[in-house]
Amino acid sequence: MSADYLGGNGSGDGSGPWQVFAASAGGGQGYAGPPMQAPPAFVPEPEPEGLTLRDYLGVLWRRKWIILLVVAVAAGSAFIFSGRQTRMYESSASLIYEQGLDLANPLTGQVPSSTANLDREIAGIGDVLASPDMRARAGELLRQAGVATAADLTISASQQTSKTGTTSTASTSNVVLVTAQSSSPRLSAAAANAYATAFVTASQERQKAQITAASDVIKGQLNAYTGSSRQSADYILLKQRLQDLQILKATATGNYRVLAPASVATSPYSPKPLRSALLGFAVGLFAGIGLAFLLEQFDTRVRRPDEIAALLHLPILGRVPKISSKSLSEDLPATLRHPEGHVAEAFRMVRTNLDFMAIDNDIASLAVSSCIQGEGKSVCLANLAVAMALAGKKVVVVDADLRRPRQHKLFDVPNQIGVSTVAAGQTRLLDALMPVEMLQSADGGARDFAAWAKGADSRSRLYVLPSGPLPPNPGEIVASRRLGAIIEELEGEADLVLVDTPAMLAVGDTSAVAAKVDGLVFLVDMHMIKKPQLLTAADQLRRLPTKMLGVVVRMYGKRGSRYYYSPGAYYRYSYVEDGGTGRERRQAGRRAADRTEV
Repeated sequence: MSADYLGGNGSGDGSGPWQVFAASAGGGQGYAGPPMQAPPAFVPEPEPEGLTLRDYLGVLWRRKWIILLVVAVAAGSAFIFSGRQTRMYESSASLIYEQGLDLANPLTGQVPSSTANLDREIAGIGDVLASPDMRARAGELLRQAGVATAADLTISASQQTSKTGTTSTASTSNVVLVTAQSSSPRLSAAAANAYATAFVTASQERQKAQITAASDVIKGQLNAYTGSSRQSADYILLKQRLQDLQILKATATGNYRVLAPASVATSPYSPKPLRSALLGFAVGLFAGIGLAFLLEQFDTRVRRPDEIAALLHLPILGRVPKISSKSLSEDLPATLRHPEGHVAEAFRMVRTNLDFMAIDNDIASLAVSSCIQGEGKSVCLANLAVAMALAGKKVVVVDADLRRPRQHKLFDVPNQIGVSTVAAGQTRLLDALMPVEMLQSADGGARDFAAWAKGADSRSRLYVLPSGPLPPNPGEIVASRRLGAIIEELEGEADLVLVDTPAMLAVGDTSAVAAKVDGLVFLVDMHMIKKPQLLTAADQLRRLPTKMLGVVVRMYGKRGSRYYYSPGAYYRYSYVEDGGTGRERRQAGRRAADRTEV
């Protein structure tokens, strides 16, 4: 190592540690460290991928409670609203149109009538039934029948459809339906029959009145003939016409007769609560799905780890659980305090994936950062360092977060000296390194960093370089060449140097540290981070002058439980003879210390 860091007294020029650092960091006559790396070329943002069927189904599944709520409210409201409506009954009386007798051929024929004239005549029946005369006639018939009318009574007429097989031909039917609707089933049936009877009677009276008027005209013409003129052919013809009219008047029916009277309805035609509920269900389903996708557009939460990987364009190195407050309050990281727990297993998975990322041994140092403060990057780095050390690697943790340092608290080491004092030339690097015991020493002997670096001291595989006192210019220290020289010196002695940095979106310290390390690991807390923050972080990560190793996702709750083992899961892999009893199998799944003899 350089004497400036490992053996020097760091007295500088006598003007104070921060003044010494400022002079050397400014590129003057002081320290000449390794050259800064050139910034990387601009990398254009990749085009976003389109949504797949899985994404759409995922939206529906995430918003299933909203969809179900909207569907339930719509269907229930429709059912309740429909059920509270007044029950309406409907009855119909059938009228058949029959053409009058053909006097030219009274035995075999009837008066011909075109289909167009028939349709036009039947189409006007509804207007006739709505006339005051029809209402008066029908009202009299209802009073005679002892049925009281109501304000909700409505009368309509329609041409019955003639069906042949599956074909409907409405224009050829000569049957008219007189339909009455009312809240009283008896009134609806009586009104339909009364209006049908009144219409037939009125049609018959109208036809007879026309015949009577024609007869009066012919009679007047006959009275004009006197004497011998009554023997003329014209007189005889008029006489014959008069006789024909008298016959026609005697047989006049008005061309309509009641084919089938209306019967009292047993069930209302409206409302239909079940039908309304089904319609409300369909409407609610479409509205719920639309609302789900609308809310999804405004929802910026991250739902799955693969969303994080897609937004950052980085692989997932592992998924780690949230560490409980009880574990954080302990003196050492959870991976060191509880090496058999699920937290340690999760970080061992991250360690394994990092080993594959550094398969060419080109990663001697790496930094850990996150988007915002409070995501747990310092805790992640501490546990990852312990996992690396437990695997036999010599690890040095450098706390370069000079704004909110935590490594000295996590490893329970003093923080009177550290990065800030070493970078300012006030302290030797050797004096600032703090060992962390991975194996208990029987005699509690002295700990020597030189022996550790040479591999002679096997009691500790982990050293911590805390932040030291908080300086007034943390950004300048992190960006200085001196910090790069410190990391470079530690890389030559340790297998891996882990550097803790502040949150990337808060300050620019991560970008400064990235130029001094070989790789960067990014931590994302799924409960804290939002998509806009990830997009901003992705834009900055693409411009950092270091290798992007991957993402560690912090998960907790039900979403994270399936990604790592629960405490004591290792003891569940025990052998049980085939055919063993259920009690034996349950005993095999317990912790070894908790099992009982069977």
